[in-house]
Amino acid sequence: MAGKKEVIGVAEAELGYLEKSTSYWKALGTKCLFEKTKYAGDGNVQKYAWETGHYKTYGWAPWCMSFIVWLLMAVLGKDKADKLLCGMYNSASTIETKNAMVKAGRQVALNKAEAGDIVFRSRNGGGHVGLVTGRSADGKIITIEGNSSSSDITSWNGGAVVKHVGASWEWCVRPDWSLVENIDGWHWVKSAGIWYYQDDKGRNSYGWKLIKESSGNKKHWYFFAEDGAMMTGTINVNGNTYYLMESGDLEGACCKTDETGALHVWDV
Repeated sequence: MAGKKEVIGVAEAELGYLEKSTSYWKALGTKCLFEKTKYAGDGNVQKYAWETGHYKTYGWAPWCMSFIVWLLMAVLGKDKADKLLCGMYNSASTIETKNAMVKAGRQVALNKAEAGDIVFRSRNGGGHVGLVTGRSADGKIITIEGNSSSSDITSWNGGAVVKHVGASWEWCVRPDWSLVENIDGWHWVKSAGIWYYQDDKGRNSYGWKLIKESSGNKKHWYFFAEDGAMMTGTINVNGNTYYLMESGDLEGACCKTDETGALHVWDV
């Protein structure tokens, strides 16, 4: 089942998206929204509010919250996204969403923030939000944020999807990923840029592990080191050489060659 790993993968793929010019929106309509960098401008015109339906209520408003909602919706669908957001799918307000999730008991200490958490900070008249993707080697929170700026770590209306390391945050909430992830208690955890696969008691998987993909019924083999770190690239296990995907939604998945010698992800 899909979960935080897949959501983070989609967030990574969105890096570099730029909001669009209002003049292009008036001339081209929705066509301009789905170009990653083309038709860039200002005015908060972007696909995230359009596809979540936030545009109908808020118009072209600051869109950092719409980006987070869109990520969850794109991977999990509207109903599951709404559950993870404690009933706040239809809100583009960072303040309203933060307050609802805190009230629902989802707040965790900032020093405990981990991949898949959502972090907030306040500003005059509103707030800003980011998706935690992990921590740097020195322990700083890494986030992917909508409507921010690569040149200004404090930006809340920068017009782009960017990654920041060490931005300042005030609150952290943890969606209840157990609502959507593997029902056997195993789930993905990212720490210092490394993926681990843990049970509900925090114990790491090691060796080979067959894990169901984000959609459909296919499963893929992953290999975890003795410390639980998911391996990527070329590895040698018991004298056999394997290649594990190094990036993308199926990062870490084992590959095999077909009859032509071409390398493909091994679907089980």
